[in-house]
Amino acid sequence: MKLQWPICGPKLSLCCSIISVWGIIQFLLMGVFFYMEAAPLLDDFEFDHNTTNTKVFKDNLSSAYSQRAHNCWIAAFLYVGLLVIAGSQFITNQKQLVETGHPTSMATRFSGLAADENGFNRQYQMQYNSEQTE
Repeated sequence: MKLQWPICGPKLSLCCSIISVWGIIQFLLMGVFFYMEAAPLLDDFEFDHNTTNTKVFKDNLSSAYSQRAHNCWIAAFLYVGLLVIAGSQFITNQKQLVETGHPTSMATRFSGLAADENGFNRQYQMQYNSEQTE
């Protein structure tokens, strides 16, 4: 039997999974556009205004585009790692819910505990009765 511990709850792991899918798409597309040396991304670079040789300028610009493309692809790869971790946590939480019938989230553990058997709520120090007194 493999022991799996949930590190985060099902809602957080699902949220991280969705964000990481979006991050993968975003950074892959940005990496492709930097690799293609798209003109709208030219504003992201700082230029040396003292350069007079066009060949040196084009080489520096091409290497800057290439470096940014690689950085975007590295970020997309890191988001793949986050997706694997968050996805495995979501699956772990779902398996634990099916096996035990108990949710792993702390909020759901206390949602049905409005009062004890005698009708007393310890948090608010109040007595709950079904009868109304006048």
